[in-house]
Amino acid sequence: MRRGRLTTTVLYGSLTVGSLVWLVPVVTALMISVVPISQTRDGWWRAGFSDLTFGNYQRAWEQGLSQYVVSSFVITLGSVALSLVLGSMASYAFARMDFRLKRLAYFLLLTTMIVPLQIILVPLLPWLRALGLAGGGAQYLGIILVHTAFGAGWAVFMMSSFFADVPEELLEASRLDGASHMEQLRHVVLPLAKPGLVSFAIIDFVFVWNDLLLGLTLLDRDHQPLTVGLANLQSPHLAQQNLVSAGSIIAILPPLLVFTVLNRYYVRGLFAGGVKG
Repeated sequence: MRRGRLTTTVLYGSLTVGSLVWLVPVVTALMISVVPISQTRDGWWRAGFSDLTFGNYQRAWEQGLSQYVVSSFVITLGSVALSLVLGSMASYAFARMDFRLKRLAYFLLLTTMIVPLQIILVPLLPWLRALGLAGGGAQYLGIILVHTAFGAGWAVFMMSSFFADVPEELLEASRLDGASHMEQLRHVVLPLAKPGLVSFAIIDFVFVWNDLLLGLTLLDRDHQPLTVGLANLQSPHLAQQNLVSAGSIIAILPPLLVFTVLNRYYVRGLFAGGVKG
């Protein structure tokens, strides 16, 4: 009994220390974002309440982050929505239907999860130009399709296990009522697999929102996301740690808000996946 308590205490103590260490960079960025640049050089921990200011956020926003934020929302919401729609239909097919070359198709789809993005980045450029997706607003559609293609493997991998666990009796009853496959997916499978859908949506949202490489390579300056805007705030000849920190705090707010609002579905999805595993 005493040994069990000691193990629990050591475990929780280690997790608490690890959490505090993980928070150090976030707290540092938060503090630097609310002090002048001169105070940053002297050490933000020496700052008093009179030194605190939110002017860094205003300056970072006025230096172009507002446009980058709009682009990030367009790219992220479009990619997550398209991945959810196509991933749901593909997951239903793999989990509840039989067709030729099913195992081979599933294997090929999952290989997209292990292909390094850098390998196909250069070959993507001529393809996007040939399809007319390399200029103007069409660039958004091009990068959304690329993110969707890379998210398809994860979508099927995560959601097909939830779809397979839907009781066959429910689908049989809906088929007796004349429901088609699309109606079974919409009215029976999707409501029961909501934790899996939300878990994938959160993971995909964070991945696409934090992407820098695709946004920097495939988009021009007028359509680049917030991650590129943050990189542009800093230059070798102009130190703006306070503005970069303010921009970083702005950048983490949307994923943090999404996770906070949908946290209960995310936890249920992870626990369900863990039980299945």
